[in-house]
Amino acid sequence: MSNLSFSPLHVNGMTINNTFSLIKSSVDLAIPVRTNLGVMLDAALTKMIADNESFGQQINKNQKSELTDNLKPLDKVRDATEAEINRTVMFYSKGSDEIKKVAAQKLKLFFTPYWDAASLPQNTQTGVVAEMIGKYKANTELVAAAQALGIIDLIAALETKNNAFDAVYKSRNDEVAGRETSGSSLKPAAIASYNSFCTVMEQAANLMPNDSILALFNNLDLLRKKYHAMEGGSKDTPAPDSAPAK
Repeated sequence: MSNLSFSPLHVNGMTINNTFSLIKSSVDLAIPVRTNLGVMLDAALTKMIADNESFGQQINKNQKSELTDNLKPLDKVRDATEAEINRTVMFYSKGSDEIKKVAAQKLKLFFTPYWDAASLPQNTQTGVVAEMIGKYKANTELVAAAQALGIIDLIAALETKNNAFDAVYKSRNDEVAGRETSGSSLKPAAIASYNSFCTVMEQAANLMPNDSILALFNNLDLLRKKYHAMEGGSKDTPAPDSAPAK
């Protein structure tokens, strides 16, 4: 039997939020089978849970900003405007007015890749909406179709609201980035506990394997591969983390 070892992952180089999420996901995988892990692995898991909870509390505290509360209503009106545009296009695409039906179908085809933009994380949505409006404004046929449906002003309003959200979002990130810490003081302890847990996990998988341990090992390794791909081998540089997904 070959010696099992985890796939490489430069945890120290990961962003703060990704570090927390990696460890939290690892905990979530281990909890259901912890009674089958043995004393040493269970103790390492307990330490990792405690350190990551403290880490997460500091992240939440340090990323709390008055500007975050301002983002919610801006995002809400942006979503409502986008939804109204979608409803109008769908209504006319099924209507009896042939001119408006053709215009709506043209717009629907264009909007399809962007249709669910409101379900994306807030900062991702901003970029998607900006791209959509930029392409729309550059296409005279799409502008004419919007004119036929009477949604020119709605699309202009969506652009305005998207820009307003983006301005506040960037100000919030600048504020958070300018603080002395952004959860980083407890990051080393959380990483140390995670690394210790992984070390004990490897030892258990090689020396005291059972079905639960081997299954958990494989799931944890898949998780490491996922985060390795996300990080792309990045190094640990201070950067504002993304806002939570909706």
